[in-house]
Amino acid sequence: MRRRAPLAMLMVGTVVANACAVRGVTANDAVNQTTAQEQRGGSTAACFSVSSLSAADRRDADRVLLEFADREGLYTLAGGIKPISSDVRDLTVRIAPTIDSAALATLDQQRRIAAALSCGEIGAFVQVFTATQRRRDSSEVRNTSMVIFHRAAVRRTIEAHASFFATLGVTVSTDPREVILAVENAPRSPRWRGYGYLFGYPDDAVDFFVRAGEEGDASGKLVPRDFRRIETWYKYPAGSGDAPTLSSFVFAVPKGAPQSQQETALRAAAAPVYARYRRERAVAIQNDSSGAVALFRRWVTDAR
Repeated sequence: MRRRAPLAMLMVGTVVANACAVRGVTANDAVNQTTAQEQRGGSTAACFSVSSLSAADRRDADRVLLEFADREGLYTLAGGIKPISSDVRDLTVRIAPTIDSAALATLDQQRRIAAALSCGEIGAFVQVFTATQRRRDSSEVRNTSMVIFHRAAVRRTIEAHASFFATLGVTVSTDPREVILAVENAPRSPRWRGYGYLFGYPDDAVDFFVRAGEEGDASGKLVPRDFRRIETWYKYPAGSGDAPTLSSFVFAVPKGAPQSQQETALRAAAAPVYARYRRERAVAIQNDSSGAVALFRRWVTDAR
C-alpha cells in the first residue's frame, strides 16, 4: 500500500460482434462504430456513452478502459470482485511556485473521459490526493489518479465493515466518490484499512498490513511479509533485467502465512474472469489498442 496513491478484484459477456473484432481495424474505425452504436439507441446506448466526446477523447477513453482492464481494474469492471481500482493515468501537477497549465489541461481531459466511462454499476472519476509533495527544486506538486468503482460492490463492502466505515461518517447510501474522499482524508491507520477494504483485499491481509504499518512506524523496520498476486494481463518485471512476470493485483500477508479462506474464494472468483478476458481480448482488442469500449459495453449490459 502506497501513501501517494490508493493501493494496488463477474463473469464476462458474449464475444464482441465480428464487425468490431476484425484485426487491422483502426482507432478511427472503432470510434465510428462505437458512435454509430450509441446513435442507434437500444439497451447499450447509455453504457460507456462516449459519443459526446471529441474524436481524440473517444480514442483516449477506449485506451483508458483497456488500461484498467489489463490491470486489476478488470475485477472491478467484471462484477465488482474488486470494489474500486486506480493507478491508471497517474498525473503530477505542479502547483507552486507556478501552475503547470499543461498538466491542468490533461487533468481536465481525464475528467471528461471519466464522466463518460459509466455503465450500470460502473463509474469513474479522477481522484486528487490530499497530500502535496515538495520536490528537490522546491516546487510543490499534487498527484492524481483515475479511479473506477462498482457501486454495488462498494455498498457490500460498507455493509460488511459497517462499524469501521461508520467512524468515517460513511453509510451504505454514501456515493462512492465520497467514500473514497473520506478514506483518503482519514488518519494514517484508518486510511490504510479503508483502502484495503475498498480495493478488495482479504480481511486478514488488510489486518496484517495495518498492524505491520503501525509496527514499522514504531520500530523503523519493515515487518517481514509475503506478497500474493491475482492474475492480470499487464505484468511487471520480476527484477532487474527479468521478463515481466508479476501481475499488478497484489496484497501482502504475514511471512509464511497459509492461504486463507477469503483468499481461496477470491482466487476462485477471479480465475474464470481472467480466463474469459484473455479469450475476449484476443478477439476484441485491435492492434492499435482500440476496442475496449465495445467489449465492456457488451460485457456489462449482458451481465445485467
